[in-house]
Amino acid sequence: MDNFEEYLKENSKRVNQELETYLKKRSSSRYIESLLGRSSYEYDPEAMTKSILEPAWYLLDLGGKRWRPALTMLTLEALGSDPEEYIEFSIIPEVIHNATLIHDDIEDNSPKRRNADALHIKFGIDVATNLGDFMYFFPMVALIDSPKLNNEKKNRAVSIYVKNMTRVSLGQAIDIAWHSGLVDPKSITEEKYLQMAHDKTGVLSRFACELGGALAGADDKTISTLGKFGATIGIAFQIQDDILNLTESELADNKGGVGDDISEGKITLMVLHVMKVGSEADKNRLAEILKTHTKDKALIKEAISIIDKYGSKEYSSNVAEKMINEAWNDVDKILPESAAKNRMHQLVEFLVHRTV
Repeated sequence: MDNFEEYLKENSKRVNQELETYLKKRSSSRYIESLLGRSSYEYDPEAMTKSILEPAWYLLDLGGKRWRPALTMLTLEALGSDPEEYIEFSIIPEVIHNATLIHDDIEDNSPKRRNADALHIKFGIDVATNLGDFMYFFPMVALIDSPKLNNEKKNRAVSIYVKNMTRVSLGQAIDIAWHSGLVDPKSITEEKYLQMAHDKTGVLSRFACELGGALAGADDKTISTLGKFGATIGIAFQIQDDILNLTESELADNKGGVGDDISEGKITLMVLHVMKVGSEADKNRLAEILKTHTKDKALIKEAISIIDKYGSKEYSSNVAEKMINEAWNDVDKILPESAAKNRMHQLVEFLVHRTV
């Protein structure tokens, strides 16, 4: 696994180089024209630098494993294509992922991201909201304008992008409704949770796999199987994220502290497990604490103790493990043996069993 972490670090450097190619550190009229075409009047490069490029690189420079671009590249390689030929397209899921982080932090009122001020705290809600919107769309310019791809591949990739971006907004809407108390947590089923996690988080890794499949010229059935696998990785990643948030961990510290999800009133698989197997008193008490969006450490600790009482962390971890194994079995059948395929399996193990 150490070798795999080294692989991720090296891949991250390559991705950052590509990011700098398409998302400059500073703007110029020529750069804006390369994205949008010639101006009708006059662009303002300084304004773009201050309101888009500087805040975007503030977030990107905070780190991140860049595993979604790695997933696109590994998918291409596992399907017999040269990933280096398509490396510029691997930034697309990464840029979109960072856009979702910006919107998430605004909607959740999170003060921290990767152990630093969240972007909306640093630059203001207006800049952050607009930047998130920009980052949803701008990376597709690299694909649409590329002379490397024929129209069939472009149209396929754009179709995949639009459908998955719609899913992202739907998943976020459902999550907002839940943690805002618009829905009784006792009415939310595990299946509903998994669908929300699929749409909010899973579709970005789904998109990474489907994009790799489309660029490699794979058939619809292969792309669908790869997409399901990618989505499952994202769901398992989210489940592990939620577990670590309620555990003393570097990840919890980076976001704002252990139990930050309790303060947000977040409905997780752990919460739903309590709602399914817990006593009426414990179910009502946990629902009551979540509804208050408390920052009281004693109440947060009480909520976590209820979750721990029913082994809900272990239950959630087991669900993620089972899902991943089933999705991998499907992919294992359609991909020939290769170093890239082995790397994909290592990526799964790394993400699901990570501690940060």
